[in-house]
Amino acid sequence: MISVIVCSRQDPAWDFHARNVDKTIGADYEYVRIDNRAPGRGICAAYNEGVSRAAGDICVFVHEDVFFMEPGWGSVLRTKFSADASIGLIGVAGTQYLFADDVRWHTAGPPFTRGRVIHELDTGAAFILTVLSWDKSDADVVVVDGLFFAVRRSLFEQIRFDDATFPAFHFYDLDISMQVRKTHRCVVTWDIMLKHLSAGKNDPAWFAGAERFRQKYSGSLPASCAKSVPDPKNLQAALNYDLRNKVPQVTIM
Repeated sequence: MISVIVCSRQDPAWDFHARNVDKTIGADYEYVRIDNRAPGRGICAAYNEGVSRAAGDICVFVHEDVFFMEPGWGSVLRTKFSADASIGLIGVAGTQYLFADDVRWHTAGPPFTRGRVIHELDTGAAFILTVLSWDKSDADVVVVDGLFFAVRRSLFEQIRFDDATFPAFHFYDLDISMQVRKTHRCVVTWDIMLKHLSAGKNDPAWFAGAERFRQKYSGSLPASCAKSVPDPKNLQAALNYDLRNKVPQVTIM
């Protein structure tokens, strides 16, 4: 079974996300909704509660403003985990190279980044397809973006979301990726299409988390599974396409 774990800021009566999961997952599942409306608890603590409540052998962590565009994504996850025991985590966006000084996961840019995501911004006024790589095959990465990722439930016997170091809402995704890759592979797949209703932002809490992340992994950065090293003077940005007007747009960061 797949446990879909959601850190929720919505009223419990709001069920659009749960209905989207039910309609699209195409596999046996449970929906584990963690009510995180009260202030003072970050996403790491909420996700740890979700793991403790999960009964499935695959744990999916997904934002409640992320919606699945195609049916059968649960079967896709189960097939990939079953086919390769070395895979510990599967995401839809990530990078093969993480710098030591700039720990934004997308900084290295193509060809080191992998995946693609549709962003729906301004309540449908803009639909942006963000393409991190046109490579449609699954690819090893060092970290993934936290909008969606799945982890083998058994790995949580050795790992956990570090709510002491990251008490807010940033760097839980990079941290858990770094934990997983000590024993297993982290992979980005092209086979799951998502729509995200927001774009990331670097607020003061993000910068505080970045410094904690650099300190925690000072001996492991830069992190790489790439065949080459990015040139900081020649970095490329992700490609963004306006799906209404079909023209390139500015990079979403």
